[in-house]
Amino acid sequence: MINKSLVAAIVAAIVAASGAVSHSPTLTQSANVRPQPAHSSVVAGQETWTGRIVPASQVHLRAGSSKAPLFRGGRHSKPSTSVSSPASPTTAATAASPKVVLYNGLNQPGMASSGTVTPPDSTGAIGPNNYVEFDNSNIAVYDRSLNFISTTTLASLAGQAPSVPLCDPQVQWDPTANRWLFAYLYCNLSSSVQRLVLGWSATSDPHNLVGCPASTPGCTGWCVFALITDPHLFDYPKLGHNSNFLIVGGNLYDETNPSPNPPFTSAQVVWTHLPSNGDTSCTVPNSVGVTALGMTNGDNATPTFTPVPVNADSSAANGYIVSAYDPSGSNGGAPLPKSKLAVLHLDSGGTLHKDADVPVSTYNTPPSAAQSGTADLLDTLDARLTQAVGDPTTGIWTQHTVLNGGVSKVTWYELALSGPSLTLTQQGDITGAAGEYIFNAAISPNLGADGAAIFYNRSSATIHPLIAARVRGSATPLGTMAPGELVLATSAAADTSGASPDPVQPFAVWGTNEFNTASGTNPAWRNQNFAVVAAGPPSAPTNVSAIPGDTRACVYWTASGVNDGGFPDVSYKIREYVAGVLQTTIIASAPASSVCVSGLTNGTQYTFTVAAIDAPGESAESAPSNPVTPTRATAQSGGGSPPPRSPVDQGPSGTPPPR
Repeated sequence: MINKSLVAAIVAAIVAASGAVSHSPTLTQSANVRPQPAHSSVVAGQETWTGRIVPASQVHLRAGSSKAPLFRGGRHSKPSTSVSSPASPTTAATAASPKVVLYNGLNQPGMASSGTVTPPDSTGAIGPNNYVEFDNSNIAVYDRSLNFISTTTLASLAGQAPSVPLCDPQVQWDPTANRWLFAYLYCNLSSSVQRLVLGWSATSDPHNLVGCPASTPGCTGWCVFALITDPHLFDYPKLGHNSNFLIVGGNLYDETNPSPNPPFTSAQVVWTHLPSNGDTSCTVPNSVGVTALGMTNGDNATPTFTPVPVNADSSAANGYIVSAYDPSGSNGGAPLPKSKLAVLHLDSGGTLHKDADVPVSTYNTPPSAAQSGTADLLDTLDARLTQAVGDPTTGIWTQHTVLNGGVSKVTWYELALSGPSLTLTQQGDITGAAGEYIFNAAISPNLGADGAAIFYNRSSATIHPLIAARVRGSATPLGTMAPGELVLATSAAADTSGASPDPVQPFAVWGTNEFNTASGTNPAWRNQNFAVVAAGPPSAPTNVSAIPGDTRACVYWTASGVNDGGFPDVSYKIREYVAGVLQTTIIASAPASSVCVSGLTNGTQYTFTVAAIDAPGESAESAPSNPVTPTRATAQSGGGSPPPRSPVDQGPSGTPPPR
């Protein structure tokens, strides 16, 4: 297996930049921006960088060594020798569950290893007509059935030589801009010249994977720019957006004196205007907003670490950025348990505001994960948040890997506006059986905001790492996922993964992770792309009634149509009871709304319940029907006259009772 202690990433594109960098004063709020809530304050030291973003066509990047280990800042997790926080209760996850189902059966391999960059930093995003997959070397475009359409390399998209090292990619579909957004890094640690590559597709169609010349109307490819970040390496960039801006957060490491292990300087957030809808000119943004060095959390004292902009699935005016208070000491502080999430928001005019912290349950740095067949451990990172998706009104979802006794777990959060601030709606844990490590997760709500899916890796000393999924629906109790786990691939081990809501099917969530294909000591991997149904089972049918006959009874019901996630009922399960004891179960295919149960004993009293079954699973049982007693005498009506529907006879042929 791959030793993930050598984890990936870093900074984008070298620019032939001539001319001085100019700094303008703190950004001011434009006249058309809505008044901000009293709880927020403008982040001090904001600047507007002009002349620091240029077309990628002006970038000339130096090739790096394919043998050089990739850098990721922060304290990498290590084996735990003591328990510093209590373990959450663990229950063994099942290999498959009717509660977790694939959307359209989609679960298949994606791009394969190029043999040069490991781990691959796999991620992807779904749009109206395509799925776009990125990793540390390549880009691929598929249709919505995951049929391959086109591919290129990160270097080719940026107009660079094949040997130029580029990594840490991010990709998202922006439903407001109706285009794809991306960011990735130039990964050369031997230079003080540092760049971040970012941009967007010129149209909603991503398949033409070429960078267009700047300021040329009619582009059908991608608009690719390079941001100057000298002398700081912009590590672990995370992408997000609001209705007007592309937003990237990351950690700065000082490469004034190039080093394979540069010192941490500060977290930073940068943002730039998105073009108007329909603008295909690839005009270079005239400025970039940026936070000053020394960025702090809501307490105005603790250094921020790994700010994560939210992938907005709506046209929300404010773009949110979340981060976990760092328990590992990666930000220069003392390693201590923490219990807060920090929150910022970027308004529609481009001013960044610091909001109130969100208290959460105490968490701590996780240990590295064991895996079967080797002493090599898998890096589970340092309790940083790794992605966030959603809408501030209907819910923003995020997660991180944290300590769970001597192993690791994933803790997830849903945040939503309550008054002027984001507050915690719910949080929960994904844990494994004893000795199992849960790590490297990605979570997303569905577009309907009535369900969510989480993808993650699970391993132990006796289990090869695997990719798995769990889901929840609107009826799932707060703080939990629905029972059961769906295993998507085995021999998996990655350090990033992706999850995004389907903008067309409101119940589906798509994802990308990575699995190991090596048979020896040389690294080899392949991505896995998939989509699951992120909705709970339907509500139980209502108005269940029964009419007796001779050795039989006919049962009638009404489909609820509630909490069905847009899925039609597939069938109904009718249960027959005597004195509360289950006797027989009958399945009737939809759209049936009645069934006759034969073979009953005259003189015995029966009741019946009905459950609905759709793609996400089976509903709870309905309330019992009225009790009925089959007899040769005239049939009793029990609960009154049923609706005028023809029953489906599930027993021997015969005439249904009068209704």
